[in-house]
Amino acid sequence: MPTAALIGPELFPIPPIRGGAAELFIEKVAERFTRWRPVVIGVSDPDLPRRETRGQADYHRVPLEGWRRWLYCRYRNYFPFYDREVARLVQQTRPDLLHVHNRPLLALWLARRCGREIPVILHMHNLYESLGKRERPRPGTPIPVAGFAACSNFVLERERSRLGLGAGLHRVIYNGVATEAFTSIWDPDSPRRQVRQQYGLEDEPTVVFAGKLRESKGVHILLRAMTRVWDLTPRAVLVLVGGTEYGRGRTMRETPFMGRLRRDLAQAPGRVILTGFIPPPDMPRAYLLGDVFVGPSQIEEGLGLVFLEAAAAGLPIIATRKGGIPEVVRDDFNGLLLRQPDDAAELAEKITGLLNDTPLRQRLGQQGRDRVSADFSWEKIARTLEEFYDEVLEQNRHGQ
Repeated sequence: MPTAALIGPELFPIPPIRGGAAELFIEKVAERFTRWRPVVIGVSDPDLPRRETRGQADYHRVPLEGWRRWLYCRYRNYFPFYDREVARLVQQTRPDLLHVHNRPLLALWLARRCGREIPVILHMHNLYESLGKRERPRPGTPIPVAGFAACSNFVLERERSRLGLGAGLHRVIYNGVATEAFTSIWDPDSPRRQVRQQYGLEDEPTVVFAGKLRESKGVHILLRAMTRVWDLTPRAVLVLVGGTEYGRGRTMRETPFMGRLRRDLAQAPGRVILTGFIPPPDMPRAYLLGDVFVGPSQIEEGLGLVFLEAAAAGLPIIATRKGGIPEVVRDDFNGLLLRQPDDAAELAEKITGLLNDTPLRQRLGQQGRDRVSADFSWEKIARTLEEFYDEVLEQNRHGQ
């Protein structure tokens, strides 16, 4: 059985106990491989051992704390601590393929050193612009990887001739969702009532948002829209699930935007609940708080994991048409898409319309859950990824 090394970024550990979509992807596909043996390489964390075996996956975690992290993040060309340790682990574990997530410079570094012997795949979960300035290769730099994977058709087409320049093969590998871990809000046996009671909710119409509390996620536009919703539905509740950042000690870091948001929330004419950061394993219960999920992102999302999760919970979705979101949210099928991303009046109209139309909410929610079960299960994503590995390995053999 061939071995694939799945290599995460240096920011957050795997499994994603501090958050992170790429980290969640690595964990979930590694659990479900049937024809490839996974080796997972990521950054260390005080709550996780340096090395362990989880199911069929061997986990190796690279220490990168204090001054070492500071030097690496700012001067990685001179102090490539993480890169060198990853290369050492590659030499030790001797995988047949390297799968690098969201780090084009690390993929470039490994391809130059290992690419002739071990094919490298670069997998982007967002766009070039979403990378930190020290994580971006110079424009026009070919990255000589055997394969380039993208989390959506949107990302693939935008990056094919940029981060995908120099790749032998290109493929869309969607993010997935463990539908079986989510209970539909329409399931009469779901713990929805108990979960809502934990937050002091009874039968109030509830709008839920999940994600980082940032301006780029459109939280301020959602609050402006809710001000209009409360004029017509005073009992409505807004639940904001998430913190300002991921990572140890950073989930509720007080950003300038969060300061402004707190002031606006204090003056809001309706009820708002802030849950704070919720770890990924607990997120299925968080979606049970809502009647409608709203994600008014103002940036071009690669795909948007929260939309897959909301659909898995049977929630109707209201979203913008940014980036890869329409590949998950289909207008009038499992949700409603805004014509203008920053139009609070249009958003308020769609929220009010859904809150007042239970049959429509149920139709959209159930169709959304059925679709993600069929098209975005982690089992299906893992099979698709293993097929891509097979193609990359076959191409590499013919090229040698």
